[in-house]
Amino acid sequence: MTLPLLSRPVLDDLGGVIGAEKLQRLLVRFTDSLRTAFPKDSREPGSVAREAHTLISMSGMLGCERLSDACRTLEAQAKGGGDLAPALAEIRALRDETVRALEDAAQTH
Repeated sequence: MTLPLLSRPVLDDLGGVIGAEKLQRLLVRFTDSLRTAFPKDSREPGSVAREAHTLISMSGMLGCERLSDACRTLEAQAKGGGDLAPALAEIRALRDETVRALEDAAQTH
């Protein structure tokens, strides 16, 4: 089963709890921080693991299930050692897709 890039039901539920205005601010703030996640020069496994860990819960809370799952996998890879370049390339592409999805969601909420 493929996880959704962005789960609208999760966003709708969160908006129902915190309100549309707060959800909008949260989406903008998270999108802004996501744009700078995993910069090209991030190769140190410890910092990659920390950044991935930070994004797991926030992306999950906002319905970015595929990103949350990928961050969980990346965190484990970073802690396990080995070449992170392929995983970082994949997560950067997913990050960019997720940013676009969040921007679209912010416009409709």
